[in-house]
This record gives sequence, structure tokens and C-alpha cells, in this order.
Amino acid sequence: MTAHPQILIISGVQGDTRRYRAFHLREQLRLAGIDAQFEHITSATLEQSARSAQVLILQRVSRDSRVETIFHIARNNRAIVLTDIDDLVFIPDSIRWIDSPDFQDTVRASLYRDMLERNKRTLEQSDGVIASTEYLAEQARAYGKPAWVHRNGFSLEMLSLSRKAIETKARSQQAVVIGYASGTPTHDRDFALVQPVLRTLLDHYPHLHLYVAGHLNPGSAWGNTISRVKKIPFIEWRQLPQVLAGFTLNLAPLREDNPFSQSKSEIKFMEAALVGSATIASPTDAFCSAIRDGQTGFLASTPAEWESVLTRLIEQPELKDVVATAARREVIERYSPAVRAVQAVGLINAILDHFRSPLPRLIQPAVLDTTDPETFHHLWTTRAFEQHPTLFERGRYTLRVRGAATLAREMWVYFRRLAAPLFPFRSTTRGN
Repeated sequence: MTAHPQILIISGVQGDTRRYRAFHLREQLRLAGIDAQFEHITSATLEQSARSAQVLILQRVSRDSRVETIFHIARNNRAIVLTDIDDLVFIPDSIRWIDSPDFQDTVRASLYRDMLERNKRTLEQSDGVIASTEYLAEQARAYGKPAWVHRNGFSLEMLSLSRKAIETKARSQQAVVIGYASGTPTHDRDFALVQPVLRTLLDHYPHLHLYVAGHLNPGSAWGNTISRVKKIPFIEWRQLPQVLAGFTLNLAPLREDNPFSQSKSEIKFMEAALVGSATIASPTDAFCSAIRDGQTGFLASTPAEWESVLTRLIEQPELKDVVATAARREVIERYSPAVRAVQAVGLINAILDHFRSPLPRLIQPAVLDTTDPETFHHLWTTRAFEQHPTLFERGRYTLRVRGAATLAREMWVYFRRLAAPLFPFRSTTRGN
């Protein structure tokens, strides 16, 4: 028997959710001296890796015939199978809470509903759940599953990139930049919460600018302030610190009456704090956990509160600097890979204890010093993982596991998205 249980992290998706929930967890365990492995559901070596694993963590893996094989292998090996969740993607009717133009396409909506149902089936068959927030853990417990919280944290590479962004950060005594960055095209209604306030402030303060980055339509209701509203296209995550460093104030509005918004983690606060930008956020469960209001950031609920906080920060720039400095210090103390590595070991041990597993417990690492991330450059292996699966590999997997009809629907969605700039979807009017 090895010195510790073999841990296999399997992802069924790509993008930032895979990076935060799969790649970062692997890095944390490896920092702790645990040789955790990663595979994508499409990997040719998946079954082989599963046979040698005693703990399997399924990150957004939707149930299909191959997943059934993985469960069968795990049961034969008496392995523990866990589902990792960072969004409400396991509740079949949660689509009604998502504001996305994609769902104007009935084919896309149908595929998404099918995915939600298959995610639920994966969760139901798993032994337990790892969640990014306490809110999500409670939702999982409603299915009768034990659930543990392992919050999102930044990676060693993110720390290095953020430091470089601070070093090149432009300093201006005049301009104040309020920024909003969106990683998915589902936040138009969240941004609408603050849009009227921002228009009022732009009218009142001629030195104020608004930068909107990523998948968001800021609209055209900006009047004669439109020249100070800048749209930044969606960028690769390694470029994001440079963009965030250009924000004087970082916005993170979320609709508090929307369960999908409540499920979001605090990464917008964390990413901005790493580059020295102060955040104003909605008081969701995650942001209330992360932000000490008035000390490491600000919480605002009503339009009046948003306007009051932003006005105060615009007129008292020294307050922004104090809060941003405190936020960066606290984020590094609470969310660093070293801290998350210790927590990850504790998490696995708590899970082993819960199931009374005979497997040996993980040994807590000695104090880790990751203040110089370049020292651990050998752990920065995400680039190789990010290259797969390719579009062809994904298509081949769908054809083999889910059939030609599903592949045809996925191809329709892919080409429909390519055509969206020429033939855009109408704005969704879906309610809660």
C-alpha cells in the first residue's frame, strides 16, 4: 500500500471552473506532497487511472455510459467517489434562474437541461460532495449527501501574474476607473442593478471612467458619458490581472433574489484584491464570508447603498488605498496555495474519517512558504492540461458515448454561437 490514498480528480468541463476546482486542487495537494492525478472525462487513460485511485473527485462530470464504468470500477475497488460543485448545475430546473442569451436557442436550452439532469444523477450516486460555498453545500445536503466546503483559492501562477500586474500598474492622480469583469454571458441582469447608479456618477464626476470587460453588454443608455465607457473584449485568464490592475474600484453586483447568484463564490473579490483593487460587492453568502465590510471591501445591496459607497470612494481615494492594501494582505493570508494545501489535506482526512475508511490518512505538510511562487514553477502544469480536450476530441467523445443525434445538436450550438455576432439573440426576458 502506498503512503497515502491515490487521489484522482476527473473533470467533465473546461474553462475557469475546471481551473479553479480541478487544477488548483491538484496543485494544492501536490504542494502538500500528495501526488494527486488529473484526467478529463474524454481521456484515453481514464479507466487505467481510475483503477489505481482510492479517492475519486468528479468535477462537473455529467452521467453517461463512461461515467457508469468509472463508478463500477470505483465500487469494485471500494473507492470513495465525490462530486465537486461550484454552481447550481445539479438542480434540474435551475435553468430558470440563469440569464443567458444562449437559452433563446431551444437546442442549447434542451442540451443544458439534459446536462443538469445528468449532473444530478452523478451527484446522487456519489458518496459525498465537495462544494465551493456553504450555500452550495446546503443544497447538496438536501439530496441526503454529506457535504464539505473547500473554498476557491488562487494558484501560484496567478500570484506571480498578479505581482507583475502591480509592478506595471498605471498610476493616475486624476482618473478614477470603475471596472466590471464578466467571465460568462450570464451577468447582464446583475450589472443592471448598478447601471443607473453608474450613469448618475459618470454625469457628476467628469474624471470618472467605466471599464466593462468580458461577456457583458453594457447597453447604450449612457448619454453624453458614452465616451468614458470602455468595452474590453473577453481575454484569456493570464491577461486578466493586467486588466483588473487598471480598475480603481472593482464591482461585483449579484441579484440577491436569484439562487444561481447566491451560489457564486468570492473569486471576483479575490482576483481584484491580488492586484490591489478594492471591491464593492452584493452581500451574498460568499461575499459576506470573504469581505469585512469597510475594512477589506464594501458590501452594498440597494441602489442607494451602491451610490453612497461609490461616492465615498471617489471622493476619498485614500480610503480606497487603505482598503485595497488590507484586502490584498488578507486574501494572501486566507486564499494562498499554501493555506489551501493545508485545508485540502484536512478535507480529505475529514472525508476518510466520515466514511471510516481503512485507508491511511494524509500527513499534514510542514509550514509551506509560497511567497516566492517562482520557486514552485515545476508545479505550473496547467498549460498542458488546458490544450485538451480539443474540439475534435470532444466531438469524438460525444459521438462514441452519447450518439450522433447529440453530436449534431452540439454542432448546431457551436456554429450558432459563431454566427451570433451577425445574427444576435434577442435579450432574454426570463424571470425568476
